[in-house]
Amino acid sequence: MLHPSGPQFLRFQSAHPRQRGVVCRLRGSRHRRSSERRSRLNVARLSAFRVEVVKGHEQYRQVRLAGNRVAARVKHNGGGRVRDVVVVGAGPAGLHAASRLAAAGLDVALIEAQAQLGRGAICSGVIGEEAFSRFGLPTSPVLTAILSIQAISPSGKTMEHLGEAPLARVVDKAAFNRALGERAAAAGTRIELNQRVESIERNKRHVDLCVRNEEGERRVIKARVALIASGVNGCLNRVLNLARPRQLLRAMQAEVTLPGQEGSAPTRVFVGRSVAPGAFAWEIPLGHGRARVGIMTHEDPRAYFLALLRRIAPGLDGSCVQAGQKAIAQVPVGRSTAERLVAIGEAAGHVKTSTGGGIYYGLLSAEFAAEVVLRAFRQGDFSASRFSEFERYWRSAFGNELLTGYFARELAASLPDSALERIFELVNSRKILARLNGLLKFDWHRRALLATLGSLMLARGGNGHG
Repeated sequence: MLHPSGPQFLRFQSAHPRQRGVVCRLRGSRHRRSSERRSRLNVARLSAFRVEVVKGHEQYRQVRLAGNRVAARVKHNGGGRVRDVVVVGAGPAGLHAASRLAAAGLDVALIEAQAQLGRGAICSGVIGEEAFSRFGLPTSPVLTAILSIQAISPSGKTMEHLGEAPLARVVDKAAFNRALGERAAAAGTRIELNQRVESIERNKRHVDLCVRNEEGERRVIKARVALIASGVNGCLNRVLNLARPRQLLRAMQAEVTLPGQEGSAPTRVFVGRSVAPGAFAWEIPLGHGRARVGIMTHEDPRAYFLALLRRIAPGLDGSCVQAGQKAIAQVPVGRSTAERLVAIGEAAGHVKTSTGGGIYYGLLSAEFAAEVVLRAFRQGDFSASRFSEFERYWRSAFGNELLTGYFARELAASLPDSALERIFELVNSRKILARLNGLLKFDWHRRALLATLGSLMLARGGNGHG
């Protein structure tokens, strides 16, 4: 577990001026007493160094004190230490990128505005099986598995997709972020909580990040590269002229008690203009009589959210339910890179446009960014053209997915409820979902969406419709 007020960060500083600022983080225990005991042992081994204590660090690692790596780092310490990478934002994308970069040997700091990792996270917490296997994600935060998904029309018609194996898992999002934070810290990332990045300025050798703490005190952190992973609501993209979303949807979600609700019940998706104009609503069973209920729409979601609660749980007093809201990015416009800068995850608009899910594409985005940044350090090239490789990576991997999902959702949003009712009838009567079994993948929707559209057009033609 990470503790903001936990073990302290030990900076070993030589009396020799050329070695000042070299940092040695000791991989230690979670408990202060054992950390201090281990620290004393290392101080004995490094008797040429004196110890300074800096509060707010949650994990330690030992840094090699010889070779070009240290020499290069100390060289820039005349005007303050220059880190290799600073990651702004501790969501899944930021934490995964920090883990990858720190594990590769870079000096990485992660700055997070919240006082705790995962605090206030508004997310369905649904993650496909592919993500767990591809990224080796922690399974301890998993609450339940999704075995089937049921779509429900405005009048109550249903169509269901039942997988041969679990389609996805539902996680406790706060615990999931904390587990990724522990992984990042163990790799060597310095995680600073309750710190807000107010501005970023670039110069020839590094970027300067102006950071403000909860007391209002400001300081400047220098880094050779900055990764922006501060989510869709951050203002840094606009100031730095990085990618911004073509459209923002509004989501609202709460965890509620539903008597008789079991974790094995199907996840339900509600569609229709009268239900969730512009997108859809959901009910995700968590087991033990609990469920996540939410809605995504291009309008104010509150009235539709309350109507959904009345539909799902007529006896529930919606006015007493505490729900959170957030914006959902739809299709990035502009570039997500510049000299020494890369925007990743939701900050780059890397969110599934068909469902609004941001975890899987955010992790892919972080993976691509880490590869590009590591290559930049190997070549000593932090130019905009060097980082533009990141654009090619993500566009090749899921760029078409974003566009197809966006236009498919917009097309569905334009249909009146009566047209959706006819589509449900066609899908069920022609067994269209059964034909799509090989194409239905939880995180990749393009092929299934295009095939469904083609099947519906053929079905309508066969019924004599123009």
